[in-house]
Amino acid sequence: MAGLCPHDPMMFDAPALPFAEAVAAERPPHRVAYTSDYGGRIPVDRETREICTRAVHRFEELGCIVEEYAPDLGAIDEAFMVLRSQHFVVDREIQMQTHRELLKPDIVWNTEKGLAQTPSRIAWAERERAAFFRRFVAKFDTYDIFVSPSVATPAFDVNLRHPNHIDSRRLTDYMGASTLNAAVTMTSCPAVAVPCGFDQYGRPVGLQVMAPVRGEVRALGGAWLFEQLSGLDKLLPIDPREGTVPP
Repeated sequence: MAGLCPHDPMMFDAPALPFAEAVAAERPPHRVAYTSDYGGRIPVDRETREICTRAVHRFEELGCIVEEYAPDLGAIDEAFMVLRSQHFVVDREIQMQTHRELLKPDIVWNTEKGLAQTPSRIAWAERERAAFFRRFVAKFDTYDIFVSPSVATPAFDVNLRHPNHIDSRRLTDYMGASTLNAAVTMTSCPAVAVPCGFDQYGRPVGLQVMAPVRGEVRALGGAWLFEQLSGLDKLLPIDPREGTVPP
């Protein structure tokens, strides 16, 4: 994780300037783009949207310009599921043949989805990803960082596989609440989650700070500056806090 490994083709070498040093010298971004739900395309809990929207405007205290902006998602959520399912074929096909009964239903579902896909379907997903990447990174010609809620809903009942509804919208599968993260994953742009507040039940809510490809310093720097603004870096969650269980 700290340097180049010749046995892993996905590795990058360590940065010339350590991230800790680079972040310490980071200056506030000039322009910040923000979306709470990509123009309503992604279901996000109402209170989460409200907390995150208030929080992102704290950047204005540093002299930053904060503006609403969201790239067109297109069909990136569908393309993500196609490519994700193909990875499940790589990882789980043999296990499906030998130990299917030991795999949880979501893994079986994702793997079978991948096995049923055609080469043309996979090619479509790659083209959709390329098109979304171009739309996504175009905003970095104008904005230094892009910010959204880090997750669509606060922590839900541990016995649930996924939340059934978000903001009155029913989810069809266990990845339905993950598009906020899946979309940026499809671009390979760096993103970091940073706490920004708590909901009415005491559950933490966070922002996701994104930067251009290989812009890890910019993403980390934006998150670090916000952490100092909010004062939440002083809270150390060593002991569980009392709270109310949501209905």
